[in-house]
Amino acid sequence: MAKRRIIDAHSHIVPDVNALPNFERVCRKLGIEKICFMGCEWPGVTDLSNENVRKAMKRNPELVVGFGGINLWEEVDPNRVDRLREEGFSGVKLIVPPLPYHAEEFYPYYERCQELKMPICFHLGIIARRRDFNCRIDCNLMRPVYLDTIARDFPDLYIWGAHLGNPWYEEATMSCRWNPNLFFDLSGSTLKKKSPQFLGELLWWTPETFYRSPDGTSAWQKILFGSDVASEAIPDVYNDYENLIAALGLSEEIAHFIFYENAARALRWAGVDLSLIHI
Repeated sequence: MAKRRIIDAHSHIVPDVNALPNFERVCRKLGIEKICFMGCEWPGVTDLSNENVRKAMKRNPELVVGFGGINLWEEVDPNRVDRLREEGFSGVKLIVPPLPYHAEEFYPYYERCQELKMPICFHLGIIARRRDFNCRIDCNLMRPVYLDTIARDFPDLYIWGAHLGNPWYEEATMSCRWNPNLFFDLSGSTLKKKSPQFLGELLWWTPETFYRSPDGTSAWQKILFGSDVASEAIPDVYNDYENLIAALGLSEEIAHFIFYENAARALRWAGVDLSLIHI
């Protein structure tokens, strides 16, 4: 397996920080230079909390990039973003909101993330059923079109959307076409259940097409590599991405954007030192 430069833009340190050596081995095998571990905070959550990410960041700061979760059910306090930055987190993860993501009640968080140069990763679309959701789950509040509004109102903020908005794929792709600061990963079931042709029809624009993006980029320059699985399953996700690239005949230049450069842009903005490589 030929090694590429890779950033895994969406992962979780599961089941806990003791799994870190397993992630390290997989990252060395595949050539993953940075892995973004997401903390998730909602009423009742324990295993995906920020604490596990903090421990992983401390144990391997060259590999791990931390995104700290903020519980959107608590009273809005933008100082939470400051505290995450002070603790060494490079970005923020949001999931399970009580209101749509583009509700202006949440804007103090987005404004502070923009000021502190902290990308935000939003969970989008359908979410797994868990017994520790001690709050109402409304997947309609996590639609990708809400990120379009946020991206327009905060043009300097890097925004990552998870799962290409599954099942609202068209909302996701058209939103990222129009917003240079909005990106999506393909983690989850999409690469298993949707054909390359399906995704190629959604991500169709190039710098040469009559209908194109305002910044003149290819659709695939808005797609991130993200695994969102336990360590042992990451190679399978990697293979799914490679198979997609081969099936659509995407160039090596575009493959580099997908696996590395699209995420690297946001991490450089956040001040992450990409010269430190643990492989």
